[in-house]
Amino acid sequence: MSGETPLRFEFSKLLAAASLSLASTAANACETEAMMTNDFGFIFKVVAGSDKIKTYKDASGSEESFEMELLRPYFVICEEGDYYRVTDLNADTVDQALAGMTGYVEKRQVHLWNTREALNFSEIAFLEERPEIVAWDDEAVLNDFMRTGNKKLYPPVFQEDLEATRMRERATRPYPVLGSDMRLLRETAEKRVYNVLLPAAISGEAKITGISTEDVERAQVALSTATFVVVFDATGSMEKFALATAKSINGALSSLPKDVRDGSTMGFVFYRDAGDEEKLLSVEPIPLGEAAAALEKAADFMTGGGDVAEPVLDAVYYASNIYDWGQSGRKLMLAVLNGDAKPATIATLDDDGRIPAGMDAFSVARDLYEQGIPAITVQASADAGPNLMPVLQTLSDETGGAFVPWGSGANEAMIAEQVTLLLGERATASVEEGKKVLGQMVMDLNGYASIPLKVLDGEKLERLRAAGVDFNIDPGENGVLVREGYVLENDDLLSPTIQIEKETLLGLVNLYSVLATVGVDEDAMIQSISEAISAIAGEDYDPEDTIEEIVEKKLGIQFRSNLLQFDINYIPAMVPAERLALTKRIQDAATKLSQYLEANQEEFDTQVAVWMPIAVLP
Repeated sequence: MSGETPLRFEFSKLLAAASLSLASTAANACETEAMMTNDFGFIFKVVAGSDKIKTYKDASGSEESFEMELLRPYFVICEEGDYYRVTDLNADTVDQALAGMTGYVEKRQVHLWNTREALNFSEIAFLEERPEIVAWDDEAVLNDFMRTGNKKLYPPVFQEDLEATRMRERATRPYPVLGSDMRLLRETAEKRVYNVLLPAAISGEAKITGISTEDVERAQVALSTATFVVVFDATGSMEKFALATAKSINGALSSLPKDVRDGSTMGFVFYRDAGDEEKLLSVEPIPLGEAAAALEKAADFMTGGGDVAEPVLDAVYYASNIYDWGQSGRKLMLAVLNGDAKPATIATLDDDGRIPAGMDAFSVARDLYEQGIPAITVQASADAGPNLMPVLQTLSDETGGAFVPWGSGANEAMIAEQVTLLLGERATASVEEGKKVLGQMVMDLNGYASIPLKVLDGEKLERLRAAGVDFNIDPGENGVLVREGYVLENDDLLSPTIQIEKETLLGLVNLYSVLATVGVDEDAMIQSISEAISAIAGEDYDPEDTIEEIVEKKLGIQFRSNLLQFDINYIPAMVPAERLALTKRIQDAATKLSQYLEANQEEFDTQVAVWMPIAVLP
């Protein structure tokens, strides 16, 4: 990588300039009967270049499909022009792939992940006090460091954000490994060096650029406004609380500073029991000054109910994913519930079937978090079933919101006052944050604006994109959102793992078991070994390759010893003593793999793939 210009990612809005005929052709051209693979038959995986990369319905980039999650692998179905068509499922066939979320993503916005390997975090990685992980992006500088051990002269360019690390899911967000090899540190200590994808720190000079004069006003609106969507239990018992809340909103929010009041809107999603005739009603965002009257009017129509628990998770999912927020600026949610909550989505609240069934509170909260929507949740009466607090608390805690419990001696007016106070504080804070960002906007001589990236988090960047603001991210020197880097083996912080399916592991166990069989009939032995390899690598492998090379190419893994570094014809040519010594080591390897499979049987039976420590491999 030495001598290359710093890697850059541009996040300008994808243009929908293709004609309808071209869009139709693009949609149909990327159809295939087999997943896209490399020369060795390994299915291509890609990783998003940031935490806000979107996929689209077709290769015109005109209609969004879904947003890619940071450092999650997506599997490539096929390619069309500048796009890959990807799926979120770990699929071997196109039929399997199409059962998941699919979409088209620009090739320049993703990295290819050509292995099954990753660096996972060890338990110590989540403790409060430990050194940050560091990495180099220039192999020549890394080699100089390896030769001298001098970090001052040959410093790393990446330093981990510890706070971000502690928020990561340990099992699903490892650092993808693109390759690795063994090198000497100071010409004495042997260390493995991993070429990985890193969520890199942003340099101080990084900024977003190219905001045109006509886009500046849209940027100002996006950064200095807020929209609340109130998800309100509209069953009959809620009329009194709705009136109290409307009165509180009318008084408290009207006293907010003028720029906050003018820059904020409020919408509503009213929901009832699944069996009610009118289960869901939404009201588009309206000025704060009209919100109290809208809620007061809605109170007159609150009726129905009767179920023990309400589908609040369905309503929250509807509000975050289906409701039209418009050009909303900062998104905030208020979820109000009386009685009890259903513990998971039931998928019957929306007549069009757009709410998935079976999502628990954590899953819905994670969806909110990844969209940057904090949730304020409210217990609207003293009546609380067993699921109410766990559901509401999870929604608030996992999204950075707040939970308002009923509390001892509470009444509707007291709770409504707490709620409107929180709403006012959140609206004011959001507008103030936006004003600080806008205060650092600089216009150049050509009328284009730039803003330092250090004042814009991912949620604010997404606001700008949603508002149709075109811009590029200029990382400055050595600063990108996801980049390639080199990390030294570190047993205290990182644990190398591979993503492996049960079928693959069974194939490896079978291969080692066959290799460990000391037979007399050489032809039968070669036939058995060939069949075991074919079960993993297919029939078209190169028999001139060693067994290790065949398996590594097909599976995208790297063995930790040279135990399989021989071709099929090598075993029959060995003398009995040599064969016994080798087969004993192979038997031990087969036993180790079998024991891991047995010990983790439940995990293998319930998940498509499991992250297995590389130490289990020979």
